Amino acid sequence: MSNIAGKVSGQVKSLLSEKTIQISLVGAVLFYILASPMVFAFVDNLVQKVAGMVGVNLKLEGNALVVLHSLVFGVLLYISVTYLLEMLIKRL
Repeated sequence: MSNIAGKVSGQVKSLLSEKTIQISLVGAVLFYILASPMVFAFVDNLVQKVAGMVGVNLKLEGNALVVLHSLVFGVLLYISVTYLLEMLIKRL
């Protein structure tokens, strides 16, 4: 009986290790993309255009822009992790 438990425990550890690496890589890629100065400039320009369409003069600078990118990063990481862990749950 303990041999079966040991095998299951080993498989779970292996799967979790694999998923941890995948989640780390996805997080690193998302951060690299969203922290790019070109993306910051693009988003700032896009926010100004969209706000201008509704008659609001809005310019995100400094920490406000960082907060926006952090929120987007959090949402995208949540979606990615949910997808990766969904595949893990299906395997178990």
